Amino acid sequence: MDEKIKRFKHCDPRFYPYLDKVFSRLPNEVRDGILGDEGFEILADKELPDICGRCFCFDRPVEKLVYLNSRALMQPDHRLLCSIAWEIADYVTRKKGGAGDERSIEELLVRWGFEREVTSVCFCDAVADSTVFKSGYEWARRQSEEYVMLHFGIYFDEWNERGLAGMSGERVESFRSKFSPSKLLPDSARRVEKEVPEGFSVDEVLMEGIMAAVKEVKVQEQEKQSRSEKRGI
Repeated sequence: MDEKIKRFKHCDPRFYPYLDKVFSRLPNEVRDGILGDEGFEILADKELPDICGRCFCFDRPVEKLVYLNSRALMQPDHRLLCSIAWEIADYVTRKKGGAGDERSIEELLVRWGFEREVTSVCFCDAVADSTVFKSGYEWARRQSEEYVMLHFGIYFDEWNERGLAGMSGERVESFRSKFSPSKLLPDSARRVEKEVPEGFSVDEVLMEGIMAAVKEVKVQEQEKQSRSEKRGI
């Protein structure tokens, strides 16, 4: 990991690996410029969502402060990386006199090599609030962790890195064979299909919801392991 990332001293260290991945993919001049720009800061504190307030002191005046909610660690890696890169792109476009509009930021991210992440996040955003997504997620959370990991854990690494939109057709079909949409949506499949964005199938949205539950299981396992290690178990 680039040691310069540790200059973000008010950033939860759990985000450091993600910051490192993003900065390693940026053009050299952008990476060096941001890491050397003390007016750019990143703030993330795992206790912030649960407390009334907290004071943070910075060594220099801050021009751009990016806040990362610790709950974002529950998001797939491709989404978290895109979120971090998006904030950097927003800062860069504004520094150059741009308006920081969505189109300009997306175009810059594509030039930086984040096209896959942008595409996957567009899919996530399009389906995340749908009844179908929630049905897949809630169904998976009702299953035992052993069941979920046995049947869907084998797709986790690909989905976590590339998103469903970035997985091969063969792997998606293999995933599709692991569950029955009619059982997850027995009485409302016809009605909820109208809620699915154009270009996507009910199956794909259910799969996205299922994998969101798998990500939570994975993160909770990591946190349990970390606590055990700290206790010397």
